Amino acid sequence: MQTQFLPKKINEFLCTRVLGQAEALEFISVALYKHIHHQRAGNLLLIGNSGSGKTTIMNAVKAFYDAFEELKVFRIMVIMNANMLGGEDESDVQCMRLFKAIENKARSLLGEDLTSEQLKAYMESATVCLDEVDKISSRIAGKVNVAGLAIQQSLLTIMEGETVHYETTLKVGGTSTLIKIPIDTRGLLFICGGAYEELYDQVYSMVISKEDKRQLKPQMVVGREGKISFESRFSLKEFLKFEDLFRYGMVPQFISRFNAAVVLNNLDRETLKRIMQTAFDSPYCISRDYFQSMNIRLELTEGAMDLIAGNAEENSRTGARALREVFSRIITRFEYDPFGSGELNQKGDSWILRIDEKMVKSAIL
Repeated sequence: MQTQFLPKKINEFLCTRVLGQAEALEFISVALYKHIHHQRAGNLLLIGNSGSGKTTIMNAVKAFYDAFEELKVFRIMVIMNANMLGGEDESDVQCMRLFKAIENKARSLLGEDLTSEQLKAYMESATVCLDEVDKISSRIAGKVNVAGLAIQQSLLTIMEGETVHYETTLKVGGTSTLIKIPIDTRGLLFICGGAYEELYDQVYSMVISKEDKRQLKPQMVVGREGKISFESRFSLKEFLKFEDLFRYGMVPQFISRFNAAVVLNNLDRETLKRIMQTAFDSPYCISRDYFQSMNIRLELTEGAMDLIAGNAEENSRTGARALREVFSRIITRFEYDPFGSGELNQKGDSWILRIDEKMVKSAIL
């Protein structure tokens, strides 16, 4: 396992499933290497707009564990909303919900007859993906968020590494028995994500007001006609510091449990086109399979693809999800009645539906 799962090899696997986030995948690859070699986990915080790829990255990590039999013990992976750890009372935290979810994953993988030793080993090797961690900020809309603060405080002790005495029921000698299993949380890997929608404006305001030493630097830009100019451009990835997350409302001790805060790229037009053409869950690929069941081959011209990706790029707040919204406006009428659309061309025993630039313009403009 030493050479097969070096960070570079892990990255090569992840890159087949995630597009447009090369830098983030390098961080993920190192974190996974540490995790599967039982080193201190390299917990990561992913920051990015909806549709930038946080969930796709988490699914790619799951696919990595599933692809190799020698990684079976690491296949316990839970993805949940951070707010789900809150209780009925705003100061109440239900972290045992997290361990229950981990246990349920272990049972689904190993069956109901697993031993306490097996359950302990698998639970201590789990990967925990918490989404929308920005929603557990200590401040929301300028008001104190007691529930979020309580969740952060509880999570940071688990992420730091503690022994949790987890109570569950297992079969011992054929009899269901209530037992307590000491779970050492130092082996857990946490990959957390959030949009942090106000963070961009917060950091930008500090930079342009020169409240600290960060300053915009002129960058050379080459125009369409080859004309060179210099522009001052702001990038959250370039200017973000951990202190900005403290100001946002994240508890310093909680944030310090992460090795890095990784800002995901907004997806550009070319990346969106590649996602559209190759991602198994892209709206085009899903629709292509749908038409194939009717013996219809769905095609997109290059001009149509470029228009769809360009329209999605303009909606940077929703990223790849914008592809689905744009494409549905184009394809829905064809999916309902393809043979009555007047756009099918017969070729031998099959049919072709070609979506061109004109069809896209009529649907989205």
